Amino acid sequence: MPRVVFDPDIPEAARDVLAANAPLLPHPSAAPPRPRFGGRGLRTAGLAAIQAPIWVYLPAVACWQYGKWARVAGIAAEAVVIAPIALFGLDGFAWNTLLGAPLQMIAFLVVLLLSGEPELPKLIRRHKDGYIRPEELDGPAPDLLARAQAAVDGVIRSEVNREGLLDEVRNTITLPRQLWDVGQTLAELTRLHDEQTQRTMGLSTPRVVEALRPQRRALNLATESVIKRVEALERYAARTRVADQALLELRALHNLAEGNDAYRDLLARTVRDDLAIAEIDDLAERARQIEEALYDSVEQARRAGLSLVPQAS
Repeated sequence: MPRVVFDPDIPEAARDVLAANAPLLPHPSAAPPRPRFGGRGLRTAGLAAIQAPIWVYLPAVACWQYGKWARVAGIAAEAVVIAPIALFGLDGFAWNTLLGAPLQMIAFLVVLLLSGEPELPKLIRRHKDGYIRPEELDGPAPDLLARAQAAVDGVIRSEVNREGLLDEVRNTITLPRQLWDVGQTLAELTRLHDEQTQRTMGLSTPRVVEALRPQRRALNLATESVIKRVEALERYAARTRVADQALLELRALHNLAEGNDAYRDLLARTVRDDLAIAEIDDLAERARQIEEALYDSVEQARRAGLSLVPQAS
């Protein structure tokens, strides 16, 4: 099942919020409108008016939910509020009330400015052209997007990638760009196909078919091109899986080689012949061969990945 694909130029923090709310993302044409006054209505103003005196006179309570250091700051501010009352009684209370009035107004304005429209609608409106939903695709497009995403996921999660053996490919930069390019092409193919269907008004007469031939040829060529790109991603993922298997086998043989001395001594005591020792030594040789195979697999995977870079540019 394909996922929403995002423009890699969207800041990472915003992209994470959008991805976490992928089922809520609307079609770009249905992005939420900008609310009046930034979403700050009478209800928001009322809540700000209630919170303002709490921030001024009970800062310890107001800061308690914001973590350790906020609590420390709130307790310190609370001590400043209580000190005049403790030292001067009613005079201190009157002094606090006098100073508290303008501070409440400031707190009210700050709370009001920080309130308003939630983050998600703002991000959707700001980046409405920066994501493509699978629901917007038709024909073979959803399947092609799913294949591309599966290939990229396989490379990113591979052990050789986590170990940094493919770092030249700069997977974190190249592969998201590849996915976005694939998604954009598939979305454009879907749009043109729908537009073509609307303009023909369901007719398939010889003249209409003849007029459609150049457009359909262009659509077919573009589809073949994106299929080749998806297949290139899948080849890269396949090379990465081979390299992963070689790395796993190499580690297993290294683990076995660590116990060679004990087995060598055991065979030397029981068999006392060169053949038995040679069998143990063969483990080291096999490890060397697997290591060479690993390097060869990694190099092939890196070349497969590097072949994608010109397309991403």
